[in-house]
Amino acid sequence: MRIGVTSDLHGILPEVEPVDLLLVCGDIMPLNIQCNMPKSEKWLKGTFFDWAIGAPAKHVVFIAGNHDFWFERNGGKEPEMYNMFHKPSDGKIVYLHNKAWEYDHETVEGTFVKYKVFGTPYCKQFGNWAFMREPETLQARYEAIPIDCDILLSHDAPKLLELGMIRDGAWAGENAGNPWLADEILRKQPKYSFCGHIHSGKHELQEFNNMKFANVSLVGEDYKVHHTPLYLDI
Repeated sequence: MRIGVTSDLHGILPEVEPVDLLLVCGDIMPLNIQCNMPKSEKWLKGTFFDWAIGAPAKHVVFIAGNHDFWFERNGGKEPEMYNMFHKPSDGKIVYLHNKAWEYDHETVEGTFVKYKVFGTPYCKQFGNWAFMREPETLQARYEAIPIDCDILLSHDAPKLLELGMIRDGAWAGENAGNPWLADEILRKQPKYSFCGHIHSGKHELQEFNNMKFANVSLVGEDYKVHHTPLYLDI
């Protein structure tokens, strides 16, 4: 199965290669409309929806991030929020809010292999942004990560392998990784763990304890494109 993974689009919708699953780790909204709920909804239903539907992928699976205020403020309307993508896309677009989704991949031999993907938007507190929570709430949210998780999508970067190390800008040299997310990852051992949030965190695919990790932010600390989506055959 071939996957493409990216994060922190901030309104920039890249061209992507053909994949089975296109995975997006949050912060999809354009910065100039992130706090404007009517404009955010119009952009999601129009520009983002058209991009996702047109992507050369069987499924586009995404989570929200700390700049995606529309998703947090509509949390009380979760069924409507899911249906906004699921019904009109006929299941191609999958939004995950601290929950798991299973994909049956058909191999060339005609057999099926099941992959479990879990996505969470929750981040440690740093300012007044969406989905930022105190440690006790984070621990409770992260407990939902299944023990048999194949692919973990988190917006926040775990405090592991310099995934959350800030390399550019005013905070350069600070490891802003999330220790509570790191603890749960080490307990649950997902096969693949992808994140964003810290734009200049280490992007190279790394392996640790038979798990593979990468920060897949599209933009840098200057919010300009510095990276391309990560493509893997798994």
